[in-house]
Amino acid sequence: MNNPILEIENLRVEFPLSRKRTLVAIRESSLHVKEGEVVGIVGESGCGKSMTAYSILQIVPPPGQIISGKILFNKKNLLEKQEDSLRLLRGKEISLICQDPLSSLNPVYTIFWHFDEVYRAHGISLTKKQKETQIIEQLKIVGIPEPEKRLRHYPHQFSGGMRQRVIIALALLLKPQLIIADEPTTALDVTTQRAIFELLKTLRSSLNLSLIVISHDLYLIAEQCDRMYVMYGGEIMESGNAESVFNAPLHPYSIGLMKSIPSLDYHVDKLEVIRGEFTKVFEKDITGCCFANRCTLADEECFRVHPLIKEVKTGRFVRCLKVT
Repeated sequence: MNNPILEIENLRVEFPLSRKRTLVAIRESSLHVKEGEVVGIVGESGCGKSMTAYSILQIVPPPGQIISGKILFNKKNLLEKQEDSLRLLRGKEISLICQDPLSSLNPVYTIFWHFDEVYRAHGISLTKKQKETQIIEQLKIVGIPEPEKRLRHYPHQFSGGMRQRVIIALALLLKPQLIIADEPTTALDVTTQRAIFELLKTLRSSLNLSLIVISHDLYLIAEQCDRMYVMYGGEIMESGNAESVFNAPLHPYSIGLMKSIPSLDYHVDKLEVIRGEFTKVFEKDITGCCFANRCTLADEECFRVHPLIKEVKTGRFVRCLKVT
C-alpha cells in the first residue's frame, strides 16, 4: 500500500471578524493523500474545501489564521517551515490549479512570460532556448496544439479549456509531487470538463502524481477520484471510497447532497433540498453536531454532544451519532 504523501491532522483555521465574532473556517479536520492517489473534497460553498487547499500552501487570506494542527508533507510539518522555505516548496513540490484560469493569468503578458516567471521565482537559471524547449514540451503534454506558436500568444487568445490546460502545464513545470485542483472546471462546458479531468488522471498515471480535486460536481468526483471527503461547516462528515460514498452515503448530510443531484433515470417535478441555514460555522465553540439544525435524524443528544468521526465500515468514516 502506498504511503501517505500528505497528512492533515486536527487542522483549525479561524477568521476573527470582530472582538465578539469569529468565523471558524476549518474545525479540527483531518485527511490524508497517498502517493499516486486522487482524492476528492466535496461540499456546499463555504464548507472549507478551498480553505483546506490554502492552508496546505499557507496562503490563507487575511485575517485568517491557522490556529492549530499539523500539515505533514513527506512526514515534515509545513506549519513549522519559514516563509522562504514555503516559497520554494510552492510550485516545485506542491502546485495549485485555481478555479478561474483567466484571472490566474496576467492578460498583458504572453504565455512564455508566465512560465518564465516560475523559473525566476525559483531561481532556476536556463538559457532562453532551454526554457522554450521545456515550455513547448509542457504544452505538448497537456494537449496545446502548435505550442511553438502558442507560447507567444496572450491569454485572451486561448479558449477557456485551453487556458485551463496552460494552467495545468504551469502547475506541472517543476514536476511537483502533489497537485491541488481547486474547482478546475467551474467555468467550462461539460465536454471540456470531462476532457480536463481525463487529462489530470492521465498525467497522474504517467507522472506518478498525487491529486486533490475540490469540486461541487459529485458525479465527476465519484467517477474520477479514488477516495472522497465530504465537508460541512469546516468538518469532515464522511470519507471513503469515492464510488461507495456516492452510491451509498451514510451521513445525513451526504445523503442530502446525493439526493439533490438531478437524475436522467427518473422524472421529478422538484429537486430535494437540505433545509435550514448554514449557521453554526460562525460559532467559535459549538455544542453538539454542526449539522443538527438541518438534520432530519437529529434529537436532543445531537444538539448536546459533538460527534467524533469513526470508522463504521472498512474504510468508511462518518461523523454522526446516529450512524453505527
